[in-house]
Amino acid sequence: MLAYVSKMKLIQNKNFNYNPPKESKFEGIIFKEIFIQFTEIKNKFFYDCSFVNVDFSETDFVNCEFINCNFTNCSLRHTNFKNSNFKNVNGSGFDLRAGSLIDNNFENCQFFSSCFRGSRFLNNKINNFQAMNCDMKNIIFKKNNYEKANFKQSNFFKSSFVDENFENFNIEDCNTFLCSAKNSKGYENLDVDEYFLII
Repeated sequence: MLAYVSKMKLIQNKNFNYNPPKESKFEGIIFKEIFIQFTEIKNKFFYDCSFVNVDFSETDFVNCEFINCNFTNCSLRHTNFKNSNFKNVNGSGFDLRAGSLIDNNFENCQFFSSCFRGSRFLNNKINNFQAMNCDMKNIIFKKNNYEKANFKQSNFFKSSFVDENFENFNIEDCNTFLCSAKNSKGYENLDVDEYFLII
């Protein structure tokens, strides 16, 4: 049976570095100005939660679920997500730099003015993923399954795509200078510049 935290609770000004919360399920919780660094978050369920000014740097999330959650001005440098589910998730100032997103499911997720620079997107299932005005530079995208993904006014400078299918991947008004695609297909109709390299 899951340990449970009740609805309508604010958790603020806490330091969970190296020692994450013990509860398994969080519903209707606002996490504000929290440090959850240098640890592992495993088998946790977050429903209808908000994360505001939370620092998750160098933390690993494994087998977690985020349903109807919002991230605002959160630092996730060198943070990794594996085998986790994101449904109806919104991010603004979601700063995931040099992290990893591996074997996750994304459904109905939107990110605005966020950063994924230097991260790895590997083997994710992505449906109705929206990103606008995001820093997507130097990312490695590999073997993702896109049912629908839209990127607008974002910077993909020097990002690489390996074994990708772009048929359901849309780029609009984005910087794709010195990006590359290897062993990929469906790129013929992408809105990319002349320096997008096909290998």
